[in-house]
Amino acid sequence: MDNTAENMTGKKWLVLFRGELDTLNLFSGQLRQGFLELGYEIFDFDLQDSARSLGLLYQYIQGGSVAAMIGFNSAFFGMTLPSGGNMWEALGIPCVNIFVDHPYWYHNILMRMPANGIVLCIDRNHMDYVNRFYPHIATNGFLAHGGVSLSSVHKPISERKTDVLYAGSLLIDFTQKPDFTEWNFPAEQVCERCIQYLIAHPGDTVEYAIEEELRQEAVILPDEELRRFISSCVCIERIVSSHYREQIVESIARAGISLELYGDGWGKCEWISLSNVHYGGRVSPEEILDKMEESRIVLNTLPWFRDGSHERVFNAMLCGAAAVSETSRYLEETLPPDAWVSFDLSLESLSALPGRIAGLLSDEGRLQAIASAGQELAEACHTWKDRARELHEDLISNL
Repeated sequence: MDNTAENMTGKKWLVLFRGELDTLNLFSGQLRQGFLELGYEIFDFDLQDSARSLGLLYQYIQGGSVAAMIGFNSAFFGMTLPSGGNMWEALGIPCVNIFVDHPYWYHNILMRMPANGIVLCIDRNHMDYVNRFYPHIATNGFLAHGGVSLSSVHKPISERKTDVLYAGSLLIDFTQKPDFTEWNFPAEQVCERCIQYLIAHPGDTVEYAIEEELRQEAVILPDEELRRFISSCVCIERIVSSHYREQIVESIARAGISLELYGDGWGKCEWISLSNVHYGGRVSPEEILDKMEESRIVLNTLPWFRDGSHERVFNAMLCGAAAVSETSRYLEETLPPDAWVSFDLSLESLSALPGRIAGLLSDEGRLQAIASAGQELAEACHTWKDRARELHEDLISNL
């Protein structure tokens, strides 16, 4: 693309951000292709060379208007002028921030969003959370994850070499509990009880569990303080997610099912040396997509999303594998039962999961039918290009 201001005249322009995280860059790149097909011109803002990108962006702004700036989990929308005002608010450029994690991870970012900022969440509970705790953000909504496939040709199930692929990190050893000394109630005990509560009630959200445990202590915090306390307890999500993640993956490994495993944190598990387990550590998102192309089943767990989506479900489908995934209200509503295999975190469901997976692997025809139905569905409406179209139709064209 020729980065000259003259190219802006009469065009629809968007600014898309790229940064240090490979996964978010992959999402952004897929959105880019979708927007290009819709007729937009794209300014690629490189967060790793922000000074140069700011200078080039200033040239573009002189030549015409920018419909919106779009980023994932972006702190950049909080940039201020020497006067203290928000830069993008002063320039009148709408800022669309897509959060692919729970908003409580991004309290400081949310507090600094410009008045023309828009927050999109990949879980409907997250959207409700923003509505309640960040009412200064005038516009927020739900945008499901999109999927990615880097190949146009997919092997049939019969030609794939990997039985089960799991790609995701075990984060419990990377999680530090916060300093709770600033609170005038037994905050650490509340946090510990929330962990035990969610392990026993995995259908509930972290924020619900925190409020329930605070009530047990007869502690009522105003929303301004409550959101700050919740954002200080993000370790809860990692601990309870890792608890179930390890339990699920271990059950597949100990059942003797051939398993390829990628991500951080698994090396200390005592079962990791089983002969049916291949542990490859951390690899790039593109490598994971290549491995999905060779997998019969892609196993997925959710990072405590109770009413949302995750890209691994749609990636698996687009790569022609059968998706076996932890469920959510959104996924249950959206995906027909013939296009995937779902499980929940109940004892009954988890106990049955290794047998269900073994049964699928022994029935190649059924496995191929699930993979084909999932691929057809995802190609029709669950790519990032589809999300670009949704953003265009439902949001950007109305700004």
